[in-house]
Amino acid sequence: MNDMHSSADTSAQNTEKDLFVVTAATSDTGSAVVRALLESGSAVVAVGRDPERLRPHAERGARTHVSRLDDADGLSAALDGATGAFVMLAPGILPTSTDFRAYQQALITAQARAVQDAYRHGRLRRVVTLSGWAANHPGARGPVWGLKRLEEAIDATGVPAVHLRAGSFMENLRADIASIKATGTTGGLVPPDLPLPMITTGDIGQVAAEFLREDRAFTPGPVEVAGPAYRTLAEATRLIGAAVGADDARYVPRSRDAVRAALIEAGFSEHMADGTVDMTLDVAEGRIRLLGTGRTITTGTTLEQFLAAATA
Repeated sequence: MNDMHSSADTSAQNTEKDLFVVTAATSDTGSAVVRALLESGSAVVAVGRDPERLRPHAERGARTHVSRLDDADGLSAALDGATGAFVMLAPGILPTSTDFRAYQQALITAQARAVQDAYRHGRLRRVVTLSGWAANHPGARGPVWGLKRLEEAIDATGVPAVHLRAGSFMENLRADIASIKATGTTGGLVPPDLPLPMITTGDIGQVAAEFLREDRAFTPGPVEVAGPAYRTLAEATRLIGAAVGADDARYVPRSRDAVRAALIEAGFSEHMADGTVDMTLDVAEGRIRLLGTGRTITTGTTLEQFLAAATA
């Protein structure tokens, strides 16, 4: 009798409509997850701090919920009735922060508590996190310090979770586009000829939605995600220059001290400038990299396609 009762309960649950909650829904990646889920006909709750910035999602058919990511009670309310959730750390940088690790830890603790509550007492049965390729590096510093810790905290709740260890966001090139438009040059700590696993946040959002909907087999654990080819900043600079009419655009390597000084001049705290420089050096010197030893997903948007849209 117990077996028959359990089977009936499972069958009833499977017929219930899925509801997906997306945290940091106004970020680039969160917005992409919301769009992909809505386009596939899913029911979505978009969570963010600013009701005005959530409005476009409501206009597309999502429910919205206003909550900070460090508010466990607010997140628990958002997760009420959810069968799946997408969680992430946002924003990725707080320029004036003097203790960014404490900020990230507060977000990790609150989201893990809300997920655990929804898993133990609600319908939640799968989670996708936005992690990153920095989670492959045990000594990751600066703004990416919390990625591996987010994975570990969600896993500790017991909920089945897929962690998307995405490569270098093409959206990071927006600053280079602005610089090349203004001065014809861009530059930084990363060597111009270093191949990077560039990917768009739109493609990450699509992959996350596919896992949540189980359009992809939901096998818990880390998944590396990258675009169709490794690309260099020298290539990106040339393509941006051609797109904005700066055919002689140049990428200029810069020293640690020069980059740190520029960040502080732009309003970064010393703490945040140091962390950002340390993170970038971990990329530049090969400590942050895709390992290719586990599951890997290759997405379709090329650098050329991204830049054509970004410079239009």
